[in-house]
Order: sequence, then C-alpha cells, then structure tokens
Amino acid sequence: MRVRHYILAATYIISLLAACGNTPEKEEPDLPTVVTKILNASFEDDNGETASPKNWTVSGDRDAAKVVKGGCTGNYVLSYSQSSDYKVETQQTVTNLANGIYNLEFYYQNSGGQTACYISAGSSPETTKMTSLHVAPNVWTQSIVRGIQVTDGRLTVSIISDAKAGNWSKFDGLSLTNMGDKSYTFLKGGDLSELSYIEQKGGKFFENGQEKDCFEILKNNGFNIARLRLYNDPGNPDHSPSKRLPAGIQNPEDILRLSKRAKQAGMQIQLTFHYSDYWTNGATQHKPHEWRDLSYENLKKAVYNFTFDFMTKMKNQGTIPEYVSLGNETGGGLLFPDGDLQHFAQMAELFNQGYDAVKAVSPGSIVIIHLDDAGKKDKYEWYFGELNKNCAKYDMIGASYYPFWTKMTIDVMKDWAEYITAKFNKDIFIMETGYNWNPALPSGYPGQLSNNGPYQNIYPSSPQGQRDFLLELFTGIKMAANGRVAGCLYWDPVMIEVPGVGWELGGANVVSNTTLFDFKGNALESLNAFKYNN
Repeated sequence: MRVRHYILAATYIISLLAACGNTPEKEEPDLPTVVTKILNASFEDDNGETASPKNWTVSGDRDAAKVVKGGCTGNYVLSYSQSSDYKVETQQTVTNLANGIYNLEFYYQNSGGQTACYISAGSSPETTKMTSLHVAPNVWTQSIVRGIQVTDGRLTVSIISDAKAGNWSKFDGLSLTNMGDKSYTFLKGGDLSELSYIEQKGGKFFENGQEKDCFEILKNNGFNIARLRLYNDPGNPDHSPSKRLPAGIQNPEDILRLSKRAKQAGMQIQLTFHYSDYWTNGATQHKPHEWRDLSYENLKKAVYNFTFDFMTKMKNQGTIPEYVSLGNETGGGLLFPDGDLQHFAQMAELFNQGYDAVKAVSPGSIVIIHLDDAGKKDKYEWYFGELNKNCAKYDMIGASYYPFWTKMTIDVMKDWAEYITAKFNKDIFIMETGYNWNPALPSGYPGQLSNNGPYQNIYPSSPQGQRDFLLELFTGIKMAANGRVAGCLYWDPVMIEVPGVGWELGGANVVSNTTLFDFKGNALESLNAFKYNN
C-alpha cells in the first residue's frame, strides 16, 4: 500500500505542476562532442623551435608572436608581446567539420591594457563570434566562444591583439565542441529609457570626436539590444509621485518612439512594464494613479488591458519586443498592497495577467520576472519556488547584478546562475549592472554607486577599470550554466551630465559617473567590451 501511496503522490505533484505550466522538462541527451580538428591546438608541435606556430598563419607584426615555454595544457604556449605598439593575428582554417553549432574553448593569461585582444571563430564575417580576454596575468583562465554556426564544413579560428607596448597575452589548449543545434546569441546592451530626456535638455554624444546619434554609436560598438522601461502616466502634475518625473519621458508615446529608433539600429528590444507612474523596485511599487481605487478583480483586468494595448501598439508599428519583463525588481512584489509578499497568490495572478496579455499579442516574446541581488541563492530559491507553487507563468529569470550592492564577485554570480538555472530550468538574463568609471560626480560627491564593491581595489574607478570589469563579467556570463545566461544589460549607459537632468525634477544626476560616455558625452573605451564580444 505504501508504494501505491507514493505513486499516487507523485502523480498528484506532476499533475499540479502541469496545471501550473511548470512540468519538469524532459532532459535532452548529452549532445556536446569534443572535436579534435584544430591542428597544433596546444602549440606542442613546435617544441619551442620555431618563432611562429606550425599549422597556423601569422600576419601583422609577426615578430610579436612567439611559441614559448610555460604552457597550461602542455609545455608550450603562443605568446604575444613586443616593446612597441603592435597588431598581430594568428589564424587557422579548420575543415571537414560536421555542420552545426560549435563552441571554442581556450585557456589564456593576459596583462590587459590592449585596445582589443580576443579570439574569434566563424565560417564568414557575418557569422563570426568573438570573446575578449579580461585581465588575468597570474593564473591560467578558461574562456569560451559560444554559438559558432558551421554550414559549409569549415570555420576559421583567429587570435587577435591590437596592443600597446608592453602588453602581453598567452594562449593554450584550444578545443572545439560540437553542440548539435544548441544555438547561443550573446545579448549585450543597456537601458536607453532616459535618452529622450537627455536629448531634450541638450545632451550630445560623440565618437572619436564626431557628434553622432547615440543609437548609431552604440550600434557601432556592438549593442544588439535596448532596454526600454515604460511608466503608465509619468510627469502628471496632478498626482504624486508621478509629478516628480519629467512629463513626456518614458510614457507610452516616448517608448514607442525609442522603440522605432532601436529597431532602425538593428537592436532587439527588452520592454519593462513598471505598472506605475514612477520608479519601482523591491521596496517601492506605487500603483498608477488611475488604478489606486480599483478592486482586486478590476486591478487584474487593468494589468491585462494595459499590457495588451501597449503590446498591440508595439506590434502595429513593427517593434514587437523580443523580451518583456513584468515589473521592475519585483523581489517585494508589485502593485502594492494587492501584489506584495503578504499576498503571494494575488501577486502570481497579476503576473499571469501580464503574461497572458503579452502572449495574446506576441506568442514568441520571452516573458521575464526580474529581481535584484543576483548571487543570493536563498532569495531566488524561495521567491521562484513560491511563484511556482502559486502557478505563476514566466519564461526567464531576470536579475540585477551590481558589485557595489551585492558585494559579490563574478565567480559567485556565475555559481549562483548555474544553481538557479538547474533548480528551475529557466534561462537567466542579467537585466542591470553598473560600474563607476570615475570615483565621483562632477560635483565631487559619490554617485549612486559610492564604490565598486569587491572590485574597488582590482579595477580602479576609471574608464579602463570599467572596461576590465565588463570584460570579466562577459566572460563569466558566457562560461556560466552551459550557455543558459542570455546576456547583460548595462544601467545607465547614456544618462550623461547635462544641466537640468536629474533622477527626479530638480534632483541630481547620480549616475553620470557610471555611464558608458564621459561627462561631456564622449564614448568611453568601456564600449570596446561590447564591440569585441558577441
């Protein structure tokens, strides 16, 4: 009888999960297969006897490339260094490959400081993927180029460095893995919701000293997705806290205009519904003023209708968002008090109204529920466990990761991501990150991030330090969870120092020292981290 009880209990649990839309997915067979097609992949064939490696072609400043002792997987490595500035590329075309998706793994050491230093692989310029090296001078570090599409049985591997005098890097142990049809596109972009505000107040953006449209600069430097955050009725002088924001910024009309610009720049869109007239986060979730006196049943209808109507407008103008988040940093819930943590079942129902409305307009859009504190396993395990118990519907987990706020390293974040994706079988999107490029605002006061957490003494608060942090973060994202971290959105990349621009009307701009442009709108070198990663 006891066995029968266990079977009945298991059947009940599975049926309950199915009713919630969270049936455990069948595990895929182990498809990845290591392919030994790269010749002299660990540079052992040279035995230290040749200046340049056998089976590889070196171009550019060829004297900068040498095979030297001190390997990671063997006795020798490929080394780049020179006493003057140099540009060098070592290349090999690999043939007779089965068509499909490949990953290229490798080990490296790197002094840092280069204009660009990366490994790429692809069958054509259009399909080439690349991963940049972050600073790792004392230990061998593993990295990966993910999602390389092979359609004609061949791909070209390139090891490239555009370096300054004294910069060095070492490479070893390259290997290809056939991933079958498991594709991967590294999403890299940022929150551009404040751009209209900046431009209306006279803010301008420059690349190499030339004024350009901000979207053009970001596209030139590798952005492939824009996050746009939507308020219901911001800047309304008759309602608080709406009146604390500028009118016409991040309202439906503004986000529709920015969406068009994003699509024209070839970017995907991550749309965030705040479901508020004002900023929301884990502790603050103000209802829109039009919804304040609604009953709970009518509040659910309002969420559905608002979501459906705006998604329809996006669809009608040809800017359907690929990713949609319901609320912003909803660790405390949304639409307080109806959807707070004391009313978890109601919270789940509110999420489901948004989910159903998104899918009614765009079944292919990926719906995200977004929390802060990436790295906190207990928080995510409890929260998403409760959502699942209450039959909440969502496709992806969103997370904010700031070294300052979380005090956690990228390695800790990576371990957390692997744990959470395995626990809930959901991919993760890093929805926010930020890092100071200057220790203080122009006023001399610290900005929103008063320091850079555990990286404060590793990567200085400088443009180079900001870029080095991003390079390490992007490496950690690509290495995590078998490609189940989709990418990263920077916050706020464009809210530069402009008179009259503040977090609120009359307030200070507290993020102008964390942007990807300097105080005068010049593109910073940190954009290279986006340009040389895909």
